[in-house]
Amino acid sequence: MADAKSWLERMYKEAPAADLEAGRRAMMGGSVGTAVPKLYARALGAKFWTEDGAEYVDCTSQAWSLGVGACHPFIMDAVRTQLDYFTHVRTNFDTVPKLLLSKRLTEIAPGDLNRVTYTLLGSVAVEGAMKLAIRNKPGRKYFLTFWDGYSGRSLASMDLSYPHPTPFLHYVGNKLRLPQPYCYRCPYAMTYPACKLYCVDMIGKFIENSLDEKPMALLMEPVQASGGMIPFPDAAYPALRALCDRYDMLLIWDEIQTGFGRLGTMFAADLYKTIPDILIFGKAIGGGFPLAGSLQRDGLRGFEPGDHSFTFGHFPVSMVAGLATLEVMEKERHLENCRKIGAYFTQRLRELQRKYEILGDVRGPGLMIGIELVKSRATKEPAREETARFVEEGYKRGVLFGHSKYAGMGNVVKIKPPLVMSEAEAERVMQVFEEVTKVVS
Repeated sequence: MADAKSWLERMYKEAPAADLEAGRRAMMGGSVGTAVPKLYARALGAKFWTEDGAEYVDCTSQAWSLGVGACHPFIMDAVRTQLDYFTHVRTNFDTVPKLLLSKRLTEIAPGDLNRVTYTLLGSVAVEGAMKLAIRNKPGRKYFLTFWDGYSGRSLASMDLSYPHPTPFLHYVGNKLRLPQPYCYRCPYAMTYPACKLYCVDMIGKFIENSLDEKPMALLMEPVQASGGMIPFPDAAYPALRALCDRYDMLLIWDEIQTGFGRLGTMFAADLYKTIPDILIFGKAIGGGFPLAGSLQRDGLRGFEPGDHSFTFGHFPVSMVAGLATLEVMEKERHLENCRKIGAYFTQRLRELQRKYEILGDVRGPGLMIGIELVKSRATKEPAREETARFVEEGYKRGVLFGHSKYAGMGNVVKIKPPLVMSEAEAERVMQVFEEVTKVVS
């Protein structure tokens, strides 16, 4: 029998086209976005290559997961070494990777978020936070979430937070969806700061007039990602914290996309100086391997046995990748590079915004950048078709941009590359961005 390396290399080079097409036909569908009609062949850092040798700069970090870039050599070597020890162990066993990662996460976590749980998927981590809320607020039944939120695709997480209608919005039932502090398109047609955070005050009125009891928790993204790359005014974060305290409910932050450097700080909670009761993490922590979970503050009641245990929930390979990712971020100063490259993008985009009517709003911070496209600055009519074409035209020119929402419903172009992006790569992205802006305007 041939060695595994030769077998795999031959598979990549010699896989029959008919077999690949048969595999496509067998796929059920339902994945994120539309199919890219090329085979993904290789990736490194902020770039990837397709089977025809074409090179692309990746401004999506492959579903926002490759914060330290694709196939970082240190992480790859750490994982290869771990494979010689073991790949799987039941969750009731301690392992060195699990204990050291737990220690490290609680060291870098903001405030008193000193306890950690693990899963492999962000949606499951969200459901874990929901379970903790139920354990800690017994007898209550309501969750609060924001319009345009997104916290996963399990039945419960979709029902709570999905940013557009689906047939899966009736699973949990006990929820109240609320207008979010979306200043560019204020749901109350007001202007910040003259509004004095009217939207936050209104949450209290909804609680008092729309529910028959206090809610368990407010589940929110500190920056709404899939719903449109929407940051809130800085003052909104402590105001939301105070509102949760006033109504004795938990504040749960979904930092699956904002955590581990995306905003130029380790967590959004650091940037906005607001500590949630539960912080959900995922995506970038695994360095390309599946890893998610949550951090909880001291004093919260934990899980009962069996509440939140999964066969592969403490996957040692991913935990080693997580430890290696944190090591790389510190040694290579990724937070600093994120702030630098993010500032460059924001400056250049605002220069282009003054030139092109279609660029309605430019949003950050860090490398979590959204550009809202509009048909008219005056009316702010969403330029949805132009946004879909923008992503297509960018790909033709060697840059993969992101696109908010799904099924052509969004009008926000995303720039969320790995934190390792170089100045030269950033300049290439902006060159293509302006070329495509001219085409779609």
